[in-house]
Amino acid sequence: MTSTRRRWLVAALMILGAALCLVLRPREPRELRELDARRLPSSRQETPREEAPRDAAPLRASNEPPALAGSAELAAAAVDLPVIGPSPDDRRDGPAHPHPITPRHLEIQHENGLIALLNDALSARNGARMRELVREVRRAHPEDPSRLQDGYEIIADCLDAPGEASRAAAERYYAEHRASTVRRFVRTICLEGG
Repeated sequence: MTSTRRRWLVAALMILGAALCLVLRPREPRELRELDARRLPSSRQETPREEAPRDAAPLRASNEPPALAGSAELAAAAVDLPVIGPSPDDRRDGPAHPHPITPRHLEIQHENGLIALLNDALSARNGARMRELVREVRRAHPEDPSRLQDGYEIIADCLDAPGEASRAAAERYYAEHRASTVRRFVRTICLEGG
């Protein structure tokens, strides 16, 4: 390599290194404060973090699905919020929904909350709690095209009364319901003994 090329290569590497230093350098505290000041509304800036209430009640009890915890208030709040459209001209200050929250949305949220509780009971290997939740799901949401309720009930059987009958039911479910999201838990808990 000639000396001119080496000089150009060294100069290019130095410029690249300087650019990387500028881009990757840590921000100064003042810059961070300015960034936070632009992000936060002024009312939050004046309230110190220590003054926030520490004994605030949780949004939902651990044994209650989200839509059941104050569902009347949630439904009223969800329905009363204005709906904004996809157009850039549809701007609104304050809370709004990108689509309307219908009773079907609230029903789906309730069903998902019950399934989350079922999964928690499954993780805890609590067959009795799973049976209780399956009864609640069957009562509130009788339609079950994926047959998830049957799968959870079979898992509860395997946890509470392991044996030939529960294993045979698990094998049948595992063979017939290939698209079920509970199928892998049936395999792990009932068929593999996990």
